[in-house]
Amino acid sequence: MGQAQGQKRAPKFKASKYEAPKPRRVTKEQISRATYKDVKLLEKFVSDRGKIRSSLITGITKQEQAKVARLVKVARELALLPYVTTSTYKQSYNRR
Repeated sequence: MGQAQGQKRAPKFKASKYEAPKPRRVTKEQISRATYKDVKLLEKFVSDRGKIRSSLITGITKQEQAKVARLVKVARELALLPYVTTSTYKQSYNRR
């Protein structure tokens, strides 16, 4: 079960902690002043399928990501943003 003596394990993939940060799509001021009514701004953080994009993709901090996620959820509740886009719904409906 164990390793034979003299053999080393293959190194696991380790991301560099000195990796260049992703470029920001919006400024910190825009996010701090954002409300659920800023649909144009919030659409930048939602994929074409209606999913909230991760902070790794958008390049924002963890705190900003939490605020954006909360604003997107409120905008969805008030029908300012769709939960699912119509094109995705039509495609999945036609497959049945």
